[in-house]
Amino acid sequence: MNKRTETLEVLKTELSRLCALADDEGFEMIAYFIETAIRESDEQLSQERRPVVGMELRLASSRSGTVG
Repeated sequence: MNKRTETLEVLKTELSRLCALADDEGFEMIAYFIETAIRESDEQLSQERRPVVGMELRLASSRSGTVG
């Protein structure tokens, strides 16, 4: 996991904590916007991990002798 991915994980954790706090205190609109930010962080994480998965697949195929 690279530094950017680690930072996104930390941000997502903190956003989740803040969302729960906002929801518990009755700040529905704030919780809604934080949920939107959480979904965006999920998308960013997916994009950050996607190239790594592709690179790992290419490495695995080159080790096994498969041409890809």
